[in-house]
Amino acid sequence: MEENEWRTVRKTYLHKSPYFAFRLDEVSLPDGTNIEYGVFESSGFAAVLPVTDWGDVVLVRQWRQPLGKFTLELPSGAVDAGESPDSAARRELFEETGYRAEDMEHLATVHTSPGRSDEVCHVFRCRALKDGDLGSNPDSTEFIEVVEMPVEEAMAKVRSGEVSDAASALGLSLGCR
Repeated sequence: MEENEWRTVRKTYLHKSPYFAFRLDEVSLPDGTNIEYGVFESSGFAAVLPVTDWGDVVLVRQWRQPLGKFTLELPSGAVDAGESPDSAARRELFEETGYRAEDMEHLATVHTSPGRSDEVCHVFRCRALKDGDLGSNPDSTEFIEVVEMPVEEAMAKVRSGEVSDAASALGLSLGCR
């Protein structure tokens, strides 16, 4: 055991679903004190920065219940069991926007909130191609508006805080240099 390493004594699952789990850990600290620690488990997700041939980025506007408001984000979604992050990003881009991905480039893999969750986000950039008149086909719980805008406008929205989703801010910052 590493110096100052915490030791998990017990894990108790309070909720499990196909999408996430929440558990309460009993943890022994290096000084011998025991505490309870809540952990959100997730299969992770992939987000993609789609850039059109004319230089716009393709974002989605959708309701986020924990925030109680609409957000402007990169197309993103869960990485399903047995699916690669790259495939998830391609699938989500098409489902949410009707665009297909070409020239997919991995930008980063990050932990979204390591103090509370094991969730990992894989961020990509791609060339976005419209496939005829095909529109988006989001999941039944997603009510999404596709928003296209120049890169400069999207970056201004990151700086102003209008784009507040961490994966989206990271993807735009890394992918629009």
